Amino acid sequence: MQQKEGYLEDTAYINTVNQIAFLYADRYPDSALQILSGIPERSNVMAFRRGETDSYNVLGNAWQTKGNFDKALDFYNKAYTLAEKINYEKALPGLLGNIALVYFNQGNYAVALQKFYASLKAAEAVNDQLVIRSSFNNIGTIHFYQGKMKEAEIAYQKTLEISREILDTTGMITAYNNMGEVNLEQNDPSKALTNLSIAYQLASRKNVPDLLVAVTNTLGDSYFKLDSLQKAADFFETALRIARQLGNARATCKALIGLAKVQSKQGLLKEALVSGREGLAKAQEMGQAQLLRDANEVVADIYEKMGLGSDALQYYKQYKVYADSLVRIESERAAANYKAEYEFSKKELDFQRQALQQRWLIFSAIAALISLLIILWIISRSRKRLSITYKDLQHKNLIIEGQKKKAEETLSQLKTAQVKLVQSEKMASLGELTAGIAHEIQNPLNFVKNFSEVSSELLDEMIQEVEKGHHEEVKEMAVDIKQNLEKILHHGNRADAIVKGMLQHSRSSTGQMEPTDINKLADEYLRLAYHGLRAKDKLFNATLKTDFDISIGNINIVPQDIGRVVLNLLTNAFYVVDEKKKSGVTDYEPTVSISTKKLGDKVEIKVSDNGSGIPQNIIDKIFQPFFTTKPAGQGTGLGLSMSYDIVTKGHGGELTVNAIENKGSTFTIQLPIL
Repeated sequence: MQQKEGYLEDTAYINTVNQIAFLYADRYPDSALQILSGIPERSNVMAFRRGETDSYNVLGNAWQTKGNFDKALDFYNKAYTLAEKINYEKALPGLLGNIALVYFNQGNYAVALQKFYASLKAAEAVNDQLVIRSSFNNIGTIHFYQGKMKEAEIAYQKTLEISREILDTTGMITAYNNMGEVNLEQNDPSKALTNLSIAYQLASRKNVPDLLVAVTNTLGDSYFKLDSLQKAADFFETALRIARQLGNARATCKALIGLAKVQSKQGLLKEALVSGREGLAKAQEMGQAQLLRDANEVVADIYEKMGLGSDALQYYKQYKVYADSLVRIESERAAANYKAEYEFSKKELDFQRQALQQRWLIFSAIAALISLLIILWIISRSRKRLSITYKDLQHKNLIIEGQKKKAEETLSQLKTAQVKLVQSEKMASLGELTAGIAHEIQNPLNFVKNFSEVSSELLDEMIQEVEKGHHEEVKEMAVDIKQNLEKILHHGNRADAIVKGMLQHSRSSTGQMEPTDINKLADEYLRLAYHGLRAKDKLFNATLKTDFDISIGNINIVPQDIGRVVLNLLTNAFYVVDEKKKSGVTDYEPTVSISTKKLGDKVEIKVSDNGSGIPQNIIDKIFQPFFTTKPAGQGTGLGLSMSYDIVTKGHGGELTVNAIENKGSTFTIQLPIL
């Protein structure tokens, strides 16, 4: 009995040591190696095979952190062979992923992809969601380094989807950061900043320093792309400070490379060379092909700017070697092959599932046939009795057919009337919008006209000064004319955007959802609804209030449809505050507010007014077709009904109203984030 208890104590000890070493392996690999000294051998003597497998795995992690990929691979292979031998299925997906990471860091993408897909398949077999998420993320990263941005984005989207399902904040931060990097490569820095702002907020809120430094580096890249060099430098310096505190060699290297690029573009070539060479040294320590490529490229570029061609050529050759190795054709073929194998295995499982379903269908068909025979036998017995009532049924059928035709004619008339009323409501909405757009478009057109007239006058003066030989005055006038042309272009683009928005609203909705900035949409329709009413009544004035949640970013909606809903709610709000003002209420200031807010997996849009509210006895009818509180001839009673259908049926959301009589109303739209 004592021997058994000692054995349990030893296995618990081995497990504890493995867990402690695992925590140290990523940041303090030497400490992890020291902690694990003798542990695999002790596990082997005890015949504790799982403990021995875990020890080899953690040793592989430590050696990979130190950049000794051969030793790391040796320990991972030992762990994988032993895990297969003892049927340690839970460990197999993670071990395959670790083996893949070694080949990935060496730049051998063909083998890395094979192992990542194998890891994904093994993880799905045991439903290990964390490894599934990690595999998709790593597959996306390989596509990213191969320059295949569409495939990378699909893999990162899958990573984000799984991370949300299992409430894995780390995975969500990683996915948003990686999608931001893809956006940068697609020359869409504004979209990159949207994804990166979410990643940065999550990393700060959850206090995940390693991910925070990764996001900070990517933010530096974003501002570098936007040519905002000082902001980029600030982010890279912050990332460098955090990375050095954490001992995170990869993040340190990326920050140094980014800082070198910024300094080089700022003309600080000496400082840039120091940063670039330090980053290259870090990359050489780790032996990671991607960082070696980037570091050699930036150092070569700096030497070229310094006029040191031979030095630049030396580093450019190294850059070319690593760049070619990362995008070689064999890797791309392997990516397609491994993806096809993975998809084939999934289809094979589907075929097996379909075969089982077919067997059940055959069994069900036989049972149904037997039931049918019994029913036919019963019918044959009662046929004589049925023949007596046959003539009565024929007579009743003739009556029913006549009633059916009348009902169909009535339904057709109702549908025609409904289409006309819906079109009438849409045209009324378009009229409100058009009036607002007319006001909005007048401002940029006035600017275009004024700056064109000023530029024409300047050109006349320039001709006179050229004839007089006053070259300095001519230069000054040319600068003024250029500035005027830039302003004309700016306001022309603004007018173009307004017209496009009007065309988009007026055309029939395709029902196709697309990523839309809900804050921009809400702000645009607030202004257009306000100016639409002002176009009818110049004396009307109201206070406009907005409160937009900038963390929302883009959401998938049908913009024409949601735009009509927002416009309808705002138009109603302006109408009720205007009516209350006209009623002679003292000390009353008409106010309409619109706000957006992210609530977990939903986005909330609120439209509020301080009008006369809605009586409680009719509030339950407010979304019913043809019900309106407006005087006869001023409303179809379809606006809120159509809005309710667009939100609930078209987008799977909710549209509710909360009103206090004589105080005001608030309409709330909740849309799911798809």
